[in-house]
Amino acid sequence: MHRTIALTIAGFLLAFSLFSQKKPLDHSVYDNWKSLAGTTISDDGTIMATLIAPQEGDTTLMIRDLTNNRSLTVERVKRFSLSSDGKWIVGVIKAPLMERRQARIDKKKGDELPKDTLLIIHHPTFAMEKIAGVKSFKTADESFTHMAYSITLPADTAKKEKKKEKPEELLILRNLLSQREDTIRNAKEHLFSKYGNAFAVVIQPEKKDSTDIPGVHFFDLDKQAQKRISGEKREYKSLAFDEPGTQLVYLSTADTSKVEQKRFDVRYYPTGADSASVIADGSATGLPVGWIFNEHASPSFSKDGSRILIGAAPRQEPKDTTLVDFEMASLDIWHWRDPQVQPQQLAELNREKRRTYRGIISPSLSGRFLPVATEEMPHATIADEGNGRFALLWSDLPYLLESQWDISSKYDVWVMDLEEQRLQKVGSPVAGRPQLSPAGNYTIWWDGMQQQWFAYDNREQSTRNLTGEIPVNFWNEKNDVPSSPAPYGMAAWGEEDAWLLLYDAFDIWKIDPSGEAEAVNITRGVGRRDSLT
Repeated sequence: MHRTIALTIAGFLLAFSLFSQKKPLDHSVYDNWKSLAGTTISDDGTIMATLIAPQEGDTTLMIRDLTNNRSLTVERVKRFSLSSDGKWIVGVIKAPLMERRQARIDKKKGDELPKDTLLIIHHPTFAMEKIAGVKSFKTADESFTHMAYSITLPADTAKKEKKKEKPEELLILRNLLSQREDTIRNAKEHLFSKYGNAFAVVIQPEKKDSTDIPGVHFFDLDKQAQKRISGEKREYKSLAFDEPGTQLVYLSTADTSKVEQKRFDVRYYPTGADSASVIADGSATGLPVGWIFNEHASPSFSKDGSRILIGAAPRQEPKDTTLVDFEMASLDIWHWRDPQVQPQQLAELNREKRRTYRGIISPSLSGRFLPVATEEMPHATIADEGNGRFALLWSDLPYLLESQWDISSKYDVWVMDLEEQRLQKVGSPVAGRPQLSPAGNYTIWWDGMQQQWFAYDNREQSTRNLTGEIPVNFWNEKNDVPSSPAPYGMAAWGEEDAWLLLYDAFDIWKIDPSGEAEAVNITRGVGRRDSLT
């Protein structure tokens, strides 16, 4: 009897021991792992929304109120937007997996595919609304009380036409507070301002549609007012607001034919004006001869809205339409002195055709263009988010050929004083990719050959070695590839570029780029002493 009890207890303990052992990690475990596909928190830190993604399958939206730990989970959400004040969550729910699978089996395409569902959630009640058949949606980047979504109208089954008509798509502008909706037909492009106080839409009807006319509409969402700011029979594109949403810029062309390259003008609208005006076109003062604003000009505003940053480019030679492809031979010839090998030339051909060179238009100086980048200096950045006095220009064109066997970075570098419109050369070549300091007072780069940090004073026009007198290495001492070692990196800049923080292997150094103050080890050597990184 005692033996039986002992064996029973031993068996129970053995089973418990086996049960309590950790499950080994194998592929069946990996398949159940989940990851966070995107997390957003409201500005006041009260609401968190995140997408939870399995290894295979649809993502799930989880919303949590961090003040009371209340949560809401919605399956099959593929993307969402959370307003900065945490009051609204807008997302798209995918169609069920079985519907999508069957559609693929049936080889359905385009508008025959299962439609998504729009999801609108209001906090703090977590009240939920769903709108079926939504194709896409858009909100402002920050706080928003409006949203826009597009739906496709079902085809008219009563009409039996030989040629299948394209389904009509409607854009719906919705006030989330009042639930009022404005329906917009023939919307080609639309955009909210950053803070959601303004909205613009391009109307581009089909040629056979005589009930609508092309144009650009501006909506003042705070005042709940709208107006047509352009109404000519033209093509419009590339809407861009300034940060406060009080200025709008876009491109326009009267050439509606299918030509290879169209000439665009630049339209500008300040809030309160009767209509938009042409602020620059092909005759703008300062625009190089033979240059135009094309469809890739991509206008935008600087941070404070005082400048319009836009690309221009030489007009390309029109294609000879008298020649047909099947009567022409295709021949690619490569020379050993070509700066790029033939496959790379072909791969980058379309990108080069779309390349534009950045310049500046001032909203207060209509008809003038200040070119910054050129064909010889194709890359340009302007300090202080486009507001700064200095622009950095660089080119790797002279070193493309040798880059085929030498992977070290080399650039010709210039700095342009935009106030005096003066160009000054920093170096030719500079052994490292340059960058502007936040306020634009310095140009800084890591020289991989000398293994030192350098700074060029844009005002004083002088170069300074920032790390040469510091008795530690700033290059990665564990570098094990056949190229110059990279630096440990830069941490931050001080206000108005007064100082910058650089890493060595263990510590952080505070360095005055002007050279007036000595470098300071702000971690006091503790990292090196204790081998901490």
